[in-house]
Amino acid sequence: MESEVFFVKSFDKNKDINTFFKELNRSGLNNEYLVCRMNPTNIGDYLREYYVKHGISSLFHYSLACDAVLHAGIHVDEIENIVVEFLSSLKGVRNLLIIDPYFFKCAADIASLELFKRIVAEISENLEKVTFITNGSGMVGKSNVFDALKSVKSSVEVSDVKTDEFHDRFWIDPDTNKGIVMGTSLNGIGKKIALVDKLQNHDVKEILRLARQIIGAGT
Repeated sequence: MESEVFFVKSFDKNKDINTFFKELNRSGLNNEYLVCRMNPTNIGDYLREYYVKHGISSLFHYSLACDAVLHAGIHVDEIENIVVEFLSSLKGVRNLLIIDPYFFKCAADIASLELFKRIVAEISENLEKVTFITNGSGMVGKSNVFDALKSVKSSVEVSDVKTDEFHDRFWIDPDTNKGIVMGTSLNGIGKKIALVDKLQNHDVKEILRLARQIIGAGT
């Protein structure tokens, strides 16, 4: 039998994990199965094993069984929600920097533009300026991206700079040194395995150092 990770939560708020183990001992199941607490390091070992075996995207692609309506299940894709949750950590940003070589290509995909507007709506409360750094490809769609942005925040100032210096994709708040790294442009989300993660402050500072040189050279 393979090891599995289970979540245990009591419906009775007066019962805690100690109560669970006491009741488990009384049931006798602990004579047939090993049940133990695990620290984050131990959990990490199992997660790494799972990622290698199934791929990290398997955590966000799943089916809900619908026995009541007698069909195989309804496919649910949570990847977009995960991306929005990560980017919502930039909520309150005033000067948003989006570095993505192919960002304007997403304008060819209506679903990607809608996702972009959803993200902007999530973080745009104080948004004053958005700067795009791209490699210049897909420029025919630039106006669509700008229009989508202004449909959410009409007062926002928008600019773009062209460079071949960046090959990765970042969303950054320069004022707080917060940032998100994206493994794909918006039109690739859900179509392939891709990384999305928070950047460390020192990484944000290094990206900003290069970005400011490029922006300065482009003005």
